[in-house]
Amino acid sequence: MINIIIGKNSNLSKLLKRNIDNTYLISSQNIEEELNGLNLSKEKSINIIFNNFQVSTKLNDLSNPSEYIDRSIMTTANVLNYIKINNLSINKIIYTSSSSVYGNNELCLETDPLQPLSLHSSLKIANERLIETFATQNRIDYTITRIFNMYGGDDHFSIVSKIVNAYRENKTLNIFNNGEATRDFIHICDVVKVYKTILDRVNAPILNVGRGIEMSVKELLSFLKDNGINIKTKSKARNELKKSTANVSKLLTIMGGEEEFIKIKEFLLKEILNKN
Repeated sequence: MINIIIGKNSNLSKLLKRNIDNTYLISSQNIEEELNGLNLSKEKSINIIFNNFQVSTKLNDLSNPSEYIDRSIMTTANVLNYIKINNLSINKIIYTSSSSVYGNNELCLETDPLQPLSLHSSLKIANERLIETFATQNRIDYTITRIFNMYGGDDHFSIVSKIVNAYRENKTLNIFNNGEATRDFIHICDVVKVYKTILDRVNAPILNVGRGIEMSVKELLSFLKDNGINIKTKSKARNELKKSTANVSKLLTIMGGEEEFIKIKEFLLKEILNKN
């Protein structure tokens, strides 16, 4: 079995490669050339993981609309086309989607109607439908993972990394609406654990990946303050989701019950105290 991950520079891709044997990272910029170099026609079975999308820091950057669309969905389409043309034997497809597809849905269940509120989330849904249709028509098992607020690893984007950096560099942390909105935070190592499990699991087409626990930035900052860690903040008003929490009943069933996932408060405290 060979594992191919589309999206070479993704934080998640790099950690998956370090934790899953016989895994290759493919750049979305050189798909055909890099896939050709793997001699995939000789492989009896292949897993494909799609981690390709516009980089997190440019999700709202439409300065180059064509490039945005290419990164967001054309890469996916090109890989699926390559699979079809070369008649590759695909064991499993995993597509990394996002909790943003739920929109204003406060407690997100995999079967709930989707409510995209941005171009980013709309294109995620388009990718989901593309994978679903292709896999169904070609009788390939697939899983679409809707990841909630992931942090950890080589992370420079999440609010969690920004909290840590604000303290280390003695800078003011910019937050929105006093940090009162709640989110479902999951550590990247736990996401990797989930992916390793579902690679060997069939018939799990849509799966929320979160902890099912809501937490606000305000609560995190208050926790740190109680432990002697004070972070200066500046709040701005912004229209945002007030709550986004995963229903993880399916995830817990697949993982075999309650998982000892990393707790965000413990992670923050350890990161700040150990590396300050």
